Amino acid sequence: MANPTPIRRRTAFHLRLGFVPLLDSAPLIIAQEMGLFEAEGLRVELVRESSWASLRDKISFGLLEGGHMLAPMPLSMSLATDRPRVPVTTGMVLSRNGNGITLGNELFDRMVLSGADLRQPIETARALTQLARKRQKPVRLASVAPWSSHDLQLRDWLDSAGAINGEDFHIIPVSPVQMMDALQSGAIEGCCVGEPWNSVLERRQLGRILHSGHQIWQNAPEKVMGLRADWAEQHQEMHRHLIRALLGACRWLDNPNNHAMLARILARPEYLGEYFNRNIGEQFPLHPSGGNNPFHPKLHQHFFRNSANFPWLSQAHWLATRLIAHQQQLAHIDMPSIRRIFRPDIFRDAAGSLGIDAPVIDSKTEGQHPRAFTLNGQFGPVNVSSDSLLGEQLHDWQSNPPVPANEA
Repeated sequence: MANPTPIRRRTAFHLRLGFVPLLDSAPLIIAQEMGLFEAEGLRVELVRESSWASLRDKISFGLLEGGHMLAPMPLSMSLATDRPRVPVTTGMVLSRNGNGITLGNELFDRMVLSGADLRQPIETARALTQLARKRQKPVRLASVAPWSSHDLQLRDWLDSAGAINGEDFHIIPVSPVQMMDALQSGAIEGCCVGEPWNSVLERRQLGRILHSGHQIWQNAPEKVMGLRADWAEQHQEMHRHLIRALLGACRWLDNPNNHAMLARILARPEYLGEYFNRNIGEQFPLHPSGGNNPFHPKLHQHFFRNSANFPWLSQAHWLATRLIAHQQQLAHIDMPSIRRIFRPDIFRDAAGSLGIDAPVIDSKTEGQHPRAFTLNGQFGPVNVSSDSLLGEQLHDWQSNPPVPANEA
């Protein structure tokens, strides 16, 4: 039997950070490969995990200081009522968008035959519900974890046609790296998963992307940098240096001129390459239109532009309300609890030290902005991405007086 990883105290300069092999783990990988961690005085060991549950558990038991996390994870770990709480702090968003809702070929073909406008998520949700009732058998779908943005987006999409009914849909958790096998075996008929797995499913002709997560919530926070709160509190200066390194990586990632190099780095076996080589028998490109670009054009994935890294309290609160709405067990949600977990103050300090501007407010009305807009920043106007919610919903949770926004 393999020896267990020892739990030991580490110096402030040495961090073990976990990641799941997805395209949006790229900020950690690039910060490592480009020497950005080292330039900030950090010695980082990246540890690949096969599932979000494994990453969560290793952070909970102190085997990792933190890692690449699903945006709802800091909330579910810090505020859980159905398991021991592990306080987590996030000082930055690592990426936005990147999820897809992919249906297996048979189910996708039935959606085409239904006559629904496949560009309209509410219309397709209604058509899929009708299909399930007509055949008198639940549609079997998967998300990567019950407390994931994928699960929330999948359920919010289906809920747009009426409350999810167990007789219409069965939603089960499947690790991203097992999603292809689950679809191929018939265990599931569709899924909501992050990249590159939607592209892999299309490349293997096992399914087709029906919707992007961007259609459910434009520019949603997808992954965040999560750290154990006790480590972050004890090592505030190192936390600042960690964010500085990751901001450099995120800016590098949003430059299309770097995408060919990124593809070569990610295809290495210690990062994502082992899964690509085993599952598709070849490396990038994953999709015909991509060339050397590893990012699927339908999924709007990005890492830096339009204040992508800012950890909005209003977005954290919206995520918390979705977790509760979909029966995830959280403690009472209030402003102090959200502020302990999502830390725009830490982000402003780290970003400002690099001359990167950030909004001066901590929250906004989510769903109010169908286009990019500008807000007041510490150094001047800052651009912020659109944030429309499916069904033109609004989530008004302002902790600051509103600042006029100019539609760009």
